[in-house]
Amino acid sequence: MQRNTVILLSSAAAAGLLAVGTIGYLVVDDPEQQVDSIELTGVTSGSAPSASGADASEQNPPSTQSVDGLEQLVGELRADGDDDGDGDDTDDWTVSGVEVDFGPEEWLLTDPELEDFDGNGTVQPLLDELRGLEGTEVTLGVRYEADDDRDDADVYTINGLAFRDTDDGPAPWQNTGGQTEADRDTVSANAAEAVGEGARTVEVERQDEDGWDGWDAEVLDAGGQEYEVILDAAGEVVDVRAED
Repeated sequence: MQRNTVILLSSAAAAGLLAVGTIGYLVVDDPEQQVDSIELTGVTSGSAPSASGADASEQNPPSTQSVDGLEQLVGELRADGDDDGDGDDTDDWTVSGVEVDFGPEEWLLTDPELEDFDGNGTVQPLLDELRGLEGTEVTLGVRYEADDDRDDADVYTINGLAFRDTDDGPAPWQNTGGQTEADRDTVSANAAEAVGEGARTVEVERQDEDGWDGWDAEVLDAGGQEYEVILDAAGEVVDVRAED
């Protein structure tokens, strides 16, 4: 079952903070302003004392919570793109029926290494990390797409580890402008060479999905078999796969 957690600081909770001797200020100017991550300790429910005169904090032990403008999505991570068991589980992932976005397929195939998300002690390419988590319960910090029915979410944290900047900084797959760009002829030649001797490139398209900058080429080998070749902005081959 999908579990979403939204952390709110109510007036009662604020009263609880004051009750344990912590003074704070909550300023709300813009309802759409992102809330930075803060830690709240000693928060109580603010309930009235019991008939026996017991303090509210004794009835409701203090808790520690994190507020970072994200919602928690908890459930089993599934690779929905691998229904036939062929390993094609690049960018189609779900948790409790929600499609979760870890970035464009082309970027995932470049084998980026970020964090040890599966906890095996080794930082591996991101797809290997996700496959290590497949079938297990994960806790994701997410933001849901604004124009859908909460069935599609962007991932910002994985089991408490940072995946994507929560302050609207560039996503890890976005080109920051430091990469030399190849021309179309170079991309075409590199794509054909990646398929093999006698191959020819029949189509080249520039790709820019969610800020990922690269190329997609259609190549025919000497026997007429069609291949899709993905290249980065510099014309380096990222992935080669035969088309059905």
